[in-house]
Amino acid sequence: MSKKFVNKLEETVDDALFGLVSSNKDVELCKNSNRVVHLSQLDLKTVSLIAGGGSGHEPYAAGYVGKGLLTAAVAGNVFASPPSRNVQAALEVTKGEAGAILFVINYTGDRLNFGLAAERFNASGGNAKVVTIADDLAIDNPNSRVGRRGLAGAVLTIKIAGAMSEEGKSLDEIYEMSHKVAKSLGTLGVSLYPGSLPGKNRETELPIDQIEVGLGIHGEPGKFRAPYECAHKIITGLMGTIQVKMEMKKSEKFVVLVNNLGSVSQLEMGIVNGEVLRWFADQKIEITRFYSGTYMTSLDGHGISVTVMRADDLMIRYLDAPATAPGWIPSFSVGEVREVTREPSEARNITEISSSGISLNAELVRGCLDGVVKSMLDSEDELNKLDAEAGDGDCGSTFAGAARAIQASQKAKELDFEQPETLLKQLSVIFEQTVGGTSGALYALMFSSAAQEIHDIVDSNTILEALKKANQAVQKYGGARVGDRTMVDSLDAMVEELSKGLKENQGLDVFERAVQVGSETKSEHSIFYVRSFGEERRTASERAAEDTANQKASVGRASYTSSESQTKPDAGATAISLWLRAFWTAFKQEMGKK
Repeated sequence: MSKKFVNKLEETVDDALFGLVSSNKDVELCKNSNRVVHLSQLDLKTVSLIAGGGSGHEPYAAGYVGKGLLTAAVAGNVFASPPSRNVQAALEVTKGEAGAILFVINYTGDRLNFGLAAERFNASGGNAKVVTIADDLAIDNPNSRVGRRGLAGAVLTIKIAGAMSEEGKSLDEIYEMSHKVAKSLGTLGVSLYPGSLPGKNRETELPIDQIEVGLGIHGEPGKFRAPYECAHKIITGLMGTIQVKMEMKKSEKFVVLVNNLGSVSQLEMGIVNGEVLRWFADQKIEITRFYSGTYMTSLDGHGISVTVMRADDLMIRYLDAPATAPGWIPSFSVGEVREVTREPSEARNITEISSSGISLNAELVRGCLDGVVKSMLDSEDELNKLDAEAGDGDCGSTFAGAARAIQASQKAKELDFEQPETLLKQLSVIFEQTVGGTSGALYALMFSSAAQEIHDIVDSNTILEALKKANQAVQKYGGARVGDRTMVDSLDAMVEELSKGLKENQGLDVFERAVQVGSETKSEHSIFYVRSFGEERRTASERAAEDTANQKASVGRASYTSSESQTKPDAGATAISLWLRAFWTAFKQEMGKK
């Protein structure tokens, strides 16, 4: 069952309307029907404009009751047309000498109930006309008895009519203009998955690799299903269909409305807006007004619709007229569409880092880095799962992205494997620029700090000091300490173990001889080293990472989560232990080739 912020399911619509009128003094509920919202200060000398339909499409229609828009709105149950008596109540409470227009989005239930209310109202002395909006381009035969469905184009129709009513235009003038606008509209939608009704599961499920093109706002199946692709390809295909259906020409100008069907994030909407604007620029078709936002939803449907309208100068003037209503979002100020560089302007080229420091066995260093990169890629899913327990679930993907960036630099022959100081500086820049955020900054700090200690010589002390410097930098600027359930736990444990190994004359002295150019150290020596610190028992780093499962986070994203979610090892601590294990293993394998 889908979870929603509701009280009783049967009271969902009433509670929503209560919230609307309680937060907006300019509207109120009709005394004769709690499903009718109308202006608090009614001007019965102007034409009344009424719209409505099933709920679940908010802000349509109650969200458009306001100055320069609707006079009243009628709400039915979720995805169900309101009964004619409620529509008639809206007509009665807004009744004036200028008459009324009912705006109906073309669904059978709405046509029947709004039509019946208009007939009864007119029979009793009223003067109401009905405008039906049918802008859905997914319907191949618009001339059928049913016709096209009504979609977000209704919002533009209502906006123009509202401005005309505000100016005191007559019923016939607004009615004729509304018909003209409705005929100039075309809308097509695409969804990654449909909305879900309160208390119920989604009526239809889309396979992960498919999208629905041309769906209705009640979750009805669309014109066809297409493969799920990148936003650019989805929008290009959508706009191509609209262009054919609307017979759009380069000499024409269009109003464009990009509508969020409910749950599309603002991040995604920015991408969609950019792709729509890029399409118009590529086609050399001018946009006179551009609207984007949540105008007509399908509950929490994860999709968008694009409406295009041929608009003359008078329509544009009415679209630009002032309007005040909670759901109305004015047009954007669209500038020239210019492609932006994908690389930050301040990005550093790692090949510009001057070579410095002692030279080592390049093949050995390359092999060790390859081993770490492979581990970063192989552990992507594992780290994402751990991170999802108490974070945002992207730890593995973040490091996998860094690994691919390292591979790209290696393929371009940009990395300096002979001089570890230079290589560490290069890795610092790669993590800073490709990873970003907290992880990128921390790893950039680690590599940058470690590089300072490996300049003149690589021996037991300098390697240990490099690790200590990295550990100190992370704690100083990251704020974490041992026991805080972070990467510091793993890093600090390894520093302690290596310090102990140095004191006992194990491991580091062997490593020191192994990495020197021209070293004749035998492979069994490096095997002894790896046995001492990793392969046949867990390293201190791995033990520390596992112990974080029993710790309470004091810093980082996990510190904001409940203790119930902190039952698995920390992803950052686990990552460090994996990288160190991969390094030791790769070192052994490379030494074994000698």
